[in-house]
Amino acid sequence: MTFDLHPNLSKKIFIANLPLCRVLLEDEKHYPWLFLVPRRQNTSRMMDLNESDQLQLIKELDFVQKIMWEEFQPTQLNVAAIGNKTPQLHIHVIARKLSDPAWPNTVWDHSVRSPYDESLKNSIVQRLKYLLSPITL
Repeated sequence: MTFDLHPNLSKKIFIANLPLCRVLLEDEKHYPWLFLVPRRQNTSRMMDLNESDQLQLIKELDFVQKIMWEEFQPTQLNVAAIGNKTPQLHIHVIARKLSDPAWPNTVWDHSVRSPYDESLKNSIVQRLKYLLSPITL
């Protein structure tokens, strides 16, 4: 089955392929921020997935949220499927803390973006790859 990422998503950092979703990382040091992208063509909304894929998406989302919660110990997890600028279905999972620069507003309200330094980025990527490696959901 062919699967293409929207150009906006193809710029993100690859972490893993779960049974349904590709997991990507936003290069933003202020917020640990993952994307779950179902590897299905022509999907822009969850209702575009068949029932089996919808259930699998929920399982994978739950799995990723638990990893984000334990690994980053946030105050809150923001989970959203918006798609206004990127019409391909993708779910944001963002670990938020009281100390982050946008708190309590949305991360999109914070205009200054800051990429990870290479050392921290490599460390986070390797840790997430390990945590998301061979799983059965």
